Amino acid sequence: MRLASTTALVALGVATAACRDTNILPPPPPDTAGGVIVFASDRSDNNSEIFRVYADGRGLRRLTTSRDANDRAPALSPDGSRIAWEREITTASGDVTAVEIWTMDVDGGDAHAVVSNGSFNRAPSWAPDGSLVFSSFLSGSDQVYRLAPGSATPVRLTTGGAADQSPRVSPDGGAVIFQSNRGLDFDIYVMRIDGTEVVNLTNQGGDDRFPAWSPDGSRIVWTRFDERTLSFDLWWMRADGTEAEPLVATPFNETSPSFSPDGSHVVFQSDRVPPARLFVADVATGEPRSLSADASRSGSDQAPWWGPARLGTAR
Repeated sequence: MRLASTTALVALGVATAACRDTNILPPPPPDTAGGVIVFASDRSDNNSEIFRVYADGRGLRRLTTSRDANDRAPALSPDGSRIAWEREITTASGDVTAVEIWTMDVDGGDAHAVVSNGSFNRAPSWAPDGSLVFSSFLSGSDQVYRLAPGSATPVRLTTGGAADQSPRVSPDGGAVIFQSNRGLDFDIYVMRIDGTEVVNLTNQGGDDRFPAWSPDGSRIVWTRFDERTLSFDLWWMRADGTEAEPLVATPFNETSPSFSPDGSHVVFQSDRVPPARLFVADVATGEPRSLSADASRSGSDQAPWWGPARLGTAR
């Protein structure tokens, strides 16, 4: 009996080795050279959490598990080592009572709140020096603030009663773009990192939101509402506001764009696969492709941010 069993195991091992050496191969590793994309999704349990995926759509990993709070709007640090995001504090009935800014390592470790003032703080963005720029309702309207590394007190950068939202720090750390309804509708503005020299870059008809810098700081991509199609399209322009033109224009709603680390593509959310999925478009053609082949699952993926993959950390 023992000899027969041993013989069978040897035969099984030989067969397994033969399969391994012939037609059963492990899947190739994710393409780390293309960077990683962090985003918010309620795909798991109808609660919004932060996820990370490689640019080729593989290596999906859930980073937060806060069942009592919704996590949204993640932002990668310039070196890809840290993530900042919004955490909504809610009541048992689901009412949002405050929004805090949290940070964590790109693998989900060392998660803690850095802005917890009882107000509504949203849309964090990193500066190269490690400071955070975000919008806050602390003064009674959405204004842009900056929190220096190691500081507990943010400095207000914008003033007035208009809503200044979705700030994004330039790659060189010298400027901030943001959306504001200082005029009749929302436009994209730019200012110096200290809040001075504010300039309207899209001073024309249309609703302009969700700006993002290209990696070299030469261009800006954003979302514009098209009154003809009644949908949001992706536009881009030079950093001084010139040469504005559509990048992805469809009957669907394309929002929250973010450039790839090499500037050749943008990732964005779209309702072409409802309620929302992530898509990637080549900036040379504007042709979108789905980041995920799983179109049948429930839940939505939102607010993507594309940045470098820090090897040894983003595993």
